Amino acid sequence: MKTRLLLAALGLTACLLGLTTCTVSPVTDDGAARGDPTLRAIAGLEFYSQRGCAACHCNDAVGGCNLDAPNLQGVSRQKLDEMLRDSQVLSPHPLKMTASDADIDDLAAFLDSLRPGASLGGYSQVTLGYNHYIRAGCIVCHLSSAQGVNQGGLGVAIAGTDPDNIYSALTGAVPCHPLQRVVPSTPSAECRFEITTNPAVQALTDTSPPDTDNERVLLSYFLSFIAPPPTTGLVEPCNEVSGEICTVAGTGVSGFTHDGVAATESLLFSPVEVALTDWNADRVLDLVIDDWNNHRIRIVYIDSVIDGVPNRIESIAGTGKVTGSDAINHPNDVAFDANGALVMANWHNQNIYRYARGLVNGGDRDQLAGLCQLECSPDADGPTRVDQTFTALPTSVAIHPDGRVFFSEGGCSRIRILTVGTTRERTKPVHCTIPVNLISDGMIETLAGASGMNGYAGDGGPASEAVLNIDNTPLNPNFGISLSPEDPPERLYVADSLNNCIRYIDLTVDPPTIHLFAGVPSSAGYNDGQASSALFNFPTNVYVHTDGFVYVADTRNQVIRRIDPNGGSVRTVAGTGQRGFNGDNRPATEALLDSPGGIVIHPDGRMFIADLGNNRVRVVHP
Repeated sequence: MKTRLLLAALGLTACLLGLTTCTVSPVTDDGAARGDPTLRAIAGLEFYSQRGCAACHCNDAVGGCNLDAPNLQGVSRQKLDEMLRDSQVLSPHPLKMTASDADIDDLAAFLDSLRPGASLGGYSQVTLGYNHYIRAGCIVCHLSSAQGVNQGGLGVAIAGTDPDNIYSALTGAVPCHPLQRVVPSTPSAECRFEITTNPAVQALTDTSPPDTDNERVLLSYFLSFIAPPPTTGLVEPCNEVSGEICTVAGTGVSGFTHDGVAATESLLFSPVEVALTDWNADRVLDLVIDDWNNHRIRIVYIDSVIDGVPNRIESIAGTGKVTGSDAINHPNDVAFDANGALVMANWHNQNIYRYARGLVNGGDRDQLAGLCQLECSPDADGPTRVDQTFTALPTSVAIHPDGRVFFSEGGCSRIRILTVGTTRERTKPVHCTIPVNLISDGMIETLAGASGMNGYAGDGGPASEAVLNIDNTPLNPNFGISLSPEDPPERLYVADSLNNCIRYIDLTVDPPTIHLFAGVPSSAGYNDGQASSALFNFPTNVYVHTDGFVYVADTRNQVIRRIDPNGGSVRTVAGTGQRGFNGDNRPATEALLDSPGGIVIHPDGRMFIADLGNNRVRVVHP
């Protein structure tokens, strides 16, 4: 019964996550879903591990694991029926038991998948992960270990773990996993797999099966899938009711799965920022997601059907790795210039990148600023050339209509202006690991916070003499900036994060001056009302809409706030003040958020929110 109910849950999860078509037959205690071979094989694996089969076949007196025995692989349904049903007397089986027709079918599907070269059909992440699980020998190890057998064959430390945690174990973050390839050719005495098991499993330790990064991702997804579905990992379809919130990307589970699927079928990992752009120049705005811990920029075609997939998600920058020619390391913010090019604050690479419109991995991106070294370069004597200036944790970017790039520099608690150059030089700066296309003749100058100190000072005076208070540890994105909508912009708004307030720089005067806009400096709290008395708690980001209203990601208050452009009042527009997730399709002010970050508003009024801790992008309908 437990297996049947779990299969029902798995089928529902697969349907809602888009991993199977939603045609699963009704499930009862006596029958499994007949339509999906992967679900049948998984149910058979559960039957095999939970009914004691694994304890016999993989921990027999000889100590071998005989899953490769001919009488197991591809055994007929009729033979299984004879061996396992109490009513049969042929071929007595030591674990003779009552087995339903569904049990027999599922077990046959599982055993058939063990045949050399056998692979389940289909291209979902779960199916491909299952195939890799069988072929790479994972099943022999897991079913043979004492831990695995004692926990029903797979174990609580294996099945149901978040994909990112499993992936970490397979890539080196957890010591001594057999598929980690710690030592590619020579067994290591330090990395013996110290578990109570048989010699066949011990021999797997420190070996090097041909596993790729992609296979590790698929294995991770499969192992996370075979546990009971998490209550926060299902995505409700959007009802699109005015004032209500719902999910447009992510599932609530952290990790990465393949692109090319609907955005609510793909995992995100700490989405920190969102933006809108017409990336393909088809006059339809697309949603851009800064998928921070996946080290990728991804795009969702929110109002289009691409290759038959509505709301399709794709990666347009980053490979998921932090080194290599196309890699990015924690991209923190994006903006788009007049030509539609993507300009990125690449936080841990200490650079500002530019990708031409439509350019994806494999193309020649430009490095507009930064020399791959975290260092606060002085520029007290005036603008300095890009090829002579370091940047430290570039955090947020905003592009002026004249093409200048304003960016906040979290490592130095200052805001700088980049005038983009025209000379593209293929070079390898001393601190960069690969050659780059450096726009070397650009010029950088400091607009605010020239001292680089943390604190609070300077209101009413020159912005260059102001002191801001930024969390400049390399683990906490904050210090967002946004230009006001006039042409030319009259103000640059700043999330002065550790000062718990919003400030603005007046760009209409020379030199520009800085002023308090909302909040009580250095006073953390939560209340709406007049801007001068409203309290914030670590606001990390600001977004100025075309109507002049200023939206704030009040991150530690777990809400989105809206401020009147004249600084008159502050109002909560999403979130309750409590951290968490309580479902979709409810009024935005009754929905829980978890560390919200970026905000962007579509011309039709939809407000998109990077719900970072929930690993989702949410939308509030107008």
